Amino acid sequence: MNYKIGLVGLPNVGKSSFFNLLTKKNILVANYPFATIEKNFGILILKDERLEKLKNYWKSEKISFSSIKIVDIPGLVKGASQGLGLGNEFLSNIRDVDIIFHIIRCFPEKEIIHIEGKINPIRDFEMIKLELIISDLQQIEKKSKKIKKPQQNDKEWKILNFIKKKLQEEKMINELIFNEEEKKIIKRYDFLTNKPFFFLLNYNDDEKELKNFKEYAIINNFKYFPINIKKEEILNEKFEKKDIFSFLITNIYKMLNLKTFFTVGKDEVKSWLVKKNYNAKECSGLIHSDIKNKFIKLEVYNYFDWLVFPDKEILKKNGKIRKEGANYLVKDGDICYFLFGN
Repeated sequence: MNYKIGLVGLPNVGKSSFFNLLTKKNILVANYPFATIEKNFGILILKDERLEKLKNYWKSEKISFSSIKIVDIPGLVKGASQGLGLGNEFLSNIRDVDIIFHIIRCFPEKEIIHIEGKINPIRDFEMIKLELIISDLQQIEKKSKKIKKPQQNDKEWKILNFIKKKLQEEKMINELIFNEEEKKIIKRYDFLTNKPFFFLLNYNDDEKELKNFKEYAIINNFKYFPINIKKEEILNEKFEKKDIFSFLITNIYKMLNLKTFFTVGKDEVKSWLVKKNYNAKECSGLIHSDIKNKFIKLEVYNYFDWLVFPDKEILKKNGKIRKEGANYLVKDGDICYFLFGN
């Protein structure tokens, strides 16, 4: 499955530099607005030491880690929802991603132009937030025009009206609480303010603005992580071992509700990234549609059991290898052998 992360922010906040760090690419980084005028794509490899240990044990010829697509989205400006700057294109690019990394500029460096003329991280995010809210309101308005006579007891209509009211109060949809049925209805619309997100606070040695935004994030219960992107660029080769990388991966898994299972053998060991609610048959379909269509059963044991009993025969003797049916909920770290018919 191809999950996408969107890097979002005003021009000159460090998005492209952070994109280069994550993807090991070298796209243009320049000191003027809209150096990025088209979205850039890259791949974030999810290195997993569990898979590396399995490769060593199986002496596999190939190791294949899971990955996530990173999208460096061109910078937003005030009025984007009205088509200003790269407006409509910017908003459509966000609609296409699963999770948003808001890159917030917390450094006051005079040599680097700020599109609003002055550093103010809270104002910058509030500006982006407002553009996303306006875009969601426009979507509701379009839907309203198509419905000539909505029924008073129409659940979808009631939810849309509730959301409209909250958006007008400048509340984002992902700040609101809904039951599972309501969430399914809302999901049809792919609202921009309903996407999961967190903040990467780009700072330098002057931490005044960083402190201000941290307080704002804590009050609003927003997830954030401070990062000196300029310094990280210098230490690029060590980036994956740092706390920021672990923080990103952990939060991506939590916010997108993901898990990893493994397939192993002498030819290849591979990790597979799936939603937590995927069962054995659904997981088998990621490998090949024929396996899903002709699924018989799953032979499975978990990575942590393998660490204790690193041999298949010993695993069997200790009852750690199980045979499961199509509805078995695959767990994070499961090592899977899918059995299927001809």
